[in-house]
Amino acid sequence: MIICRIIASLFLLAAFGLFAYEIYGAISGGGYSLVAGGELWAKIHGNSLVGFGALIEKNISPWLWGEILVPILRAPAWAIAVVPGLILALLCRTRHKHYGLR
Repeated sequence: MIICRIIASLFLLAAFGLFAYEIYGAISGGGYSLVAGGELWAKIHGNSLVGFGALIEKNISPWLWGEILVPILRAPAWAIAVVPGLILALLCRTRHKHYGLR
């Protein structure tokens, strides 16, 4: 359970850092520039993005790549990180026993 919360915290921390990066760019550069998830992935390691796309299109379905994954990769990078972070945080939260009167 603790590992799940740590992973959720890392996703949320990454989302916060990516959002702060966009805000910093807007303040220092004079205009807001959205950092898309696919753009960030291409800057980090472009060949793996192309390889992943080819893998999905060839082995699973071209429809999955073009209709589902490409629009997700066009979303802001911080939003791509915040969604799994929030889901994991909700799934891994500690549950307290309720000792109320019935």
